[in-house]
Amino acid sequence: MKTGKTLVITGAYEVDIKEYPVPEAADDGMVIQVEAALICGSDGHFIKVNPESPFCDGHEFAGRIVSIGKNANRFIHCYGGDLKLGDRIAVYPHITCGKCPSCMSHGSGVCGVCDDDFIYGGPSPHQNNPDVPNTNPELYPHFKGGFGEYVYIYPETFVWKIPDDMPSEIAALMDPVAVAMRAIEMAMTESGTLQEGITTKTHALVIGAGPIGIIASMILRHMGVEQLTITDMIESKLEKAKELAQVDVAINLSGMSEQECIKAVIEATDGGADVVLQCANHWSATIQGLQMVKKLGTYIEVGLPMSMLNTHEVTVCLPKLLFESNARICGLIANTPSTFDSAFRLLKKYKQIPFEKLITHRFDQLEDYLDTIKKMPEEGYLKAAYIPIIH
Repeated sequence: MKTGKTLVITGAYEVDIKEYPVPEAADDGMVIQVEAALICGSDGHFIKVNPESPFCDGHEFAGRIVSIGKNANRFIHCYGGDLKLGDRIAVYPHITCGKCPSCMSHGSGVCGVCDDDFIYGGPSPHQNNPDVPNTNPELYPHFKGGFGEYVYIYPETFVWKIPDDMPSEIAALMDPVAVAMRAIEMAMTESGTLQEGITTKTHALVIGAGPIGIIASMILRHMGVEQLTITDMIESKLEKAKELAQVDVAINLSGMSEQECIKAVIEATDGGADVVLQCANHWSATIQGLQMVKKLGTYIEVGLPMSMLNTHEVTVCLPKLLFESNARICGLIANTPSTFDSAFRLLKKYKQIPFEKLITHRFDQLEDYLDTIKKMPEEGYLKAAYIPIIH
């Protein structure tokens, strides 16, 4: 019987490499052999805490179909047409229940609002229930996260057929590109403002030159905004933003006080940015960013939209911080297969847009995962890819 390995998070900075029999696809599912999986910022959060129970990790992945059920094309939603053995796919990591009030209101597949959302390669509320999708490696079909040699693809999953010439690590970037894409879609949508959120006259500010911030900057540059400003506290990340997104202004906020940070951006953007995308993973960036948006502008919170990622409490003057600017303020949590499709279509332009330069670290053995994820805070780190050697 053929076996394969999968990585399991068992505790804070503790992982185990488990080996299980490789499953055969049920009639409504499929099995892929992983060709690329990327470390996400949320993985950096997961690894820091003790989980309630061990789980498979990795939700940004792509691979080749090695087993496919006879009815899989009826139950798996593929952008690009019917699938067959040997096709490569990129995977939307969420399966929504389709039955809760949010799903009934907003449609199946909308992540972030479903009351019973399953995500590949993350903690699951159903770890001991073999009758529903879960990420417990001990329960069949075992392979449930991108950091492994295989992943079992459940019915109702959305997937994208990868073109023959697209590298799998580029396809695996679909999730972070979709997050940046959704932030920009939200900024473009008119809602009580006097004009569209993004035009060729827009002065855009991106806070945080991590992967999402740089990807958002690349998209904004592609859209032709008049001025593109990015801020960070690490010079090497700002240099990467200049290289990949041709930003007009890159401001290193290291060593500045809060008021100095705000003043520097206000001056650089000629009175404040029309659009602010806050992509940094720190509460202070949110407080500052809300004071950097121009009157009647748009502010999108990408970096810290959920309380589970930040429990820090601050005292603020709400009218001054939130209301006096008359800005449209949104938090990004929900996303959709449609936005992922827009992201995948953009990734198809990888020969013109240098997405591959977002991947700064690579490893080919699961045993190197822990050492690699510990490098996330280091200067020069943006995105790491697990690219296994397949024999």
